[in-house]
Amino acid sequence: MRGQISLDLILAITIGFFAIGGVIAVNTQIGEMQSQASIRQQLNNIGNGLSAVISNSAVLNDSATASIYFDVPFLLVPGEETPQPCTIAIDDTTGTITLFYNIFDLETGTSTQVNVTKQYVVPPLMKVPTEIECGERLAITKT
Repeated sequence: MRGQISLDLILAITIGFFAIGGVIAVNTQIGEMQSQASIRQQLNNIGNGLSAVISNSAVLNDSATASIYFDVPFLLVPGEETPQPCTIAIDDTTGTITLFYNIFDLETGTSTQVNVTKQYVVPPLMKVPTEIECGERLAITKT
């Protein structure tokens, strides 16, 4: 009888550990998904702003000279104390802006890339840089 109680107790404790481990694993995965969603939303907002600024710069085509400056914000990554830079590629032949951010997992040594692509109207006489970083100033000039 005493052996049965001890075996039941050991079995209950083991099941409890597995249940707690499962809850922790699910919680970690939910946190990672929320972090990626937050980064994707910020990249989306930055891309929308860049698309609007670049597209609207076409109204300055009639002027002799023109310069437009847009301060691209940093990313605020959950769990990071300092704002993070991202890479922004601007392709004036296809009218696309692609924003990239790599999330590094220190435990596994792997990285996951989060990217967002936006379309914009290519301004015919305005010079737009092809690559910038989050946190930098975008300068659009009349060529």
